[in-house]
Amino acid sequence: MGRSRHAGRPAWLRRLVPLVAASALAVSAFAAPAATPTQFGVNRVNLAWVDAAGREKVLDQIVQSGIRSVRLSLTNPMDASIDAVRLAHQKGLAVLLEISLNNPALYPQGTKPRSGRGRIWDMYRLSDVSPELYRAAVGDALQRIDRLGVALIAVEPGNEINWGAYNGDLEIRPEANTRTARSLQDLADPDAVARGAANYVQLLKITRAELAKTKLSAGAKVVSAGLSDIPPEHADRRGIDSIDPASFTALMREHGLDQAADGYGIHIYPGGDRSPAAREQHIEQALSICRSRPAEGKPCWVTEWGFANTAKTCPADDSRRERLVKATRERFAGLMHAGRIAAAFYFDWDATTYGIWRCGGLSPAGRAAVTP
Repeated sequence: MGRSRHAGRPAWLRRLVPLVAASALAVSAFAAPAATPTQFGVNRVNLAWVDAAGREKVLDQIVQSGIRSVRLSLTNPMDASIDAVRLAHQKGLAVLLEISLNNPALYPQGTKPRSGRGRIWDMYRLSDVSPELYRAAVGDALQRIDRLGVALIAVEPGNEINWGAYNGDLEIRPEANTRTARSLQDLADPDAVARGAANYVQLLKITRAELAKTKLSAGAKVVSAGLSDIPPEHADRRGIDSIDPASFTALMREHGLDQAADGYGIHIYPGGDRSPAAREQHIEQALSICRSRPAEGKPCWVTEWGFANTAKTCPADDSRRERLVKATRERFAGLMHAGRIAAAFYFDWDATTYGIWRCGGLSPAGRAAVTP
């Protein structure tokens, strides 16, 4: 997240005072809190996979576009991930930190990920995460971030844990183009998925405890992993189990989710090729878990949302996507006013299909999605 000040004295002291003052100024600016986040931000995940110059270039583009909040990943290589957080804070961006669970350091030695059968990456089982190893790794990272003077706005452990790409307790079917699990009752091993959900809630509690040990991020929100909204027909085409967000949230609530998290993470991709009525139904279904009354649940953090644009021409041909984005943002804004959504982060900054940094600038859809 970010970076940032006499005559009778002996000569050595006169030289030292300006140096001390300059150092104090640098420390003060470096430790300055991140800018107050807007409710609409942008994703730039896996920034650790970009070299140092590339990280700075991307974050400069985001800041110069008027964006105030960014979702970043804590993933291997950890040093580069933490440096991206530092740099974003230095540039005045508020940071939501997503913690990757596809990290061997979080699992007992010898733990093998479930195979992706060559159709998706291999993925560890949520039920296999070691709470002790998670505490050690995440606690260390949060302390390192704290020492850099960074105040996080939120931490989101995991990503799309309701589908098999990110939760090895869910099945990759032997063949694509086959019926996959729609609900918990359809699962081949529902007990394993339930154990994983219970284990995951423990990770949220550990995250809160480790945040409480920091000086600057003790007030950061704990957000549950953004759940996938993949339609059943898309899951079937890929042959990867995907449990609907409402059912998976209910399962986690049975294990104490509401006591562990401040908000429910959700991802929403309404699909630009659908009718307006179908898009509205998709959004309404995905957001059915979001609540404004504490007794009923938690508000949602839309940690990913977006529309595809495969056009490669410059200037960007983005008018159709711009209309879709404006309509969806207005929908989110109304739910924010009602207290059902806390924030929304557009996916993605510069990805080939969903990206909004096009042709050397922020595209029209990007301006509609993330600028004040």
